[in-house]
Amino acid sequence: MFTPARYVIVDDNADELKQLADCMQKIGAPCLPLRYDQAEGIETRHLGGVRLLFLDLHLTTGAQSGSIAQTAGLIVAMLEEGIVATAGPYVIILWTKHQEQRAAFEAYVMENLDPLKRPLAILSLDKNNYLAGDAGEKLTTDVGQIIETDPRLRAMLDWEREVLKAAGATLAEIGSLVAKEDRTAARFSERLDEILSLLAFEAVGSANAKADPYSAVNAALMPILSDRIANQRVDPKSSAIWKAAVTKVEDLSQPSPAEAAKLNSMLHIAKASSEALRSDAWGAVTLLPEAELADAPMMKRFDLPAKPMLSGTFCLTEKGERSASRLCLLRIGASCDYAQSRKGPVPFVLGAIVPAEAKRREGLPKAEIVTPPLMIDGFDGPVRIIFNTHLQISMVPAEFAAWTALCRLREPLLMQITTHGARHTTRPAIISFGSHGA
Repeated sequence: MFTPARYVIVDDNADELKQLADCMQKIGAPCLPLRYDQAEGIETRHLGGVRLLFLDLHLTTGAQSGSIAQTAGLIVAMLEEGIVATAGPYVIILWTKHQEQRAAFEAYVMENLDPLKRPLAILSLDKNNYLAGDAGEKLTTDVGQIIETDPRLRAMLDWEREVLKAAGATLAEIGSLVAKEDRTAARFSERLDEILSLLAFEAVGSANAKADPYSAVNAALMPILSDRIANQRVDPKSSAIWKAAVTKVEDLSQPSPAEAAKLNSMLHIAKASSEALRSDAWGAVTLLPEAELADAPMMKRFDLPAKPMLSGTFCLTEKGERSASRLCLLRIGASCDYAQSRKGPVPFVLGAIVPAEAKRREGLPKAEIVTPPLMIDGFDGPVRIIFNTHLQISMVPAEFAAWTALCRLREPLLMQITTHGARHTTRPAIISFGSHGA
């Protein structure tokens, strides 16, 4: 229910932990202070959404100040267990009396920590500068400055803040629909229920809203949230942050094929590992099971034999590249039919996942559309998916219920494919004559 802490402090000294926590509160960064216990450690689940992680370098009294392996190994084990690779980038800020060990600590972490869990940067604050007298104001200033050290981190934190602001504004807009006379202890919550229920019903219909109310309300609110993120006013400070973070627009080198495929995948592919994905989900890409690749089922569905499909229909000329390719189905259809779980046959279009640079013969079918290079789990390098929109079929759910979805195409790419298919299947033709001299 609660958002994971974005600012976390870990220290074994209660006084020094409180000092830094109080400082963070003063600069408007609510943080979670965690006292490290030598016997129990910390609850590493609290690191699951961290953006700024303040760490005491020596969390155990027995650690040798001259050797980094013991203390850094302890921290790496803590990060391996607690950091969630899919939660986004974070920065470590060492809160230490041993500034001279920062470089060795960074080298150890970058060598021994899972690459997907490594921090964006490792910065440091020297405890010795703040332990004598009333150093609270200096500490507050220095923490604020060190947070601003990396402009890319500031930009990502700013974007996350804008998203949270847009989400808050969207929730406020829902709340504003409750009339003043209904804003009572007895009525406010009930009236919100009625409003959310109305949104869910209008978005996907009664049966679907009842079966999955979250998705139903989400379908109604997502366009509003997206619009707010894109168009809400950006203050001058935010503009300056982004200008400092994005500096290479005019001096870009072309990404490598693998880098381009990764970027395309981020934009256009949802992985099965990141969501509960079914083969009937709108945009789901499912490999055809081996049993379905025999001539009999292929002839039944597509009126084409299986063996020459990759060389004939999908025009691949190299045998090795055909061996590395796989046939798949893309779940298409009207978005409203999917949202409302309309009963009846489900539409699919046949595709082939092929190496991104696969050689193909000339004169390609006009019915086909090809994705940009992508990185898809289960394939060794960049691939493209070729869809032949002439080869559309419908199946009832029982026919494919046991099939496992490979990934899902996000809406922009999916709509490009379905629009191409719609144009192709509805293209007009006329009979016309011209003079022989024309």
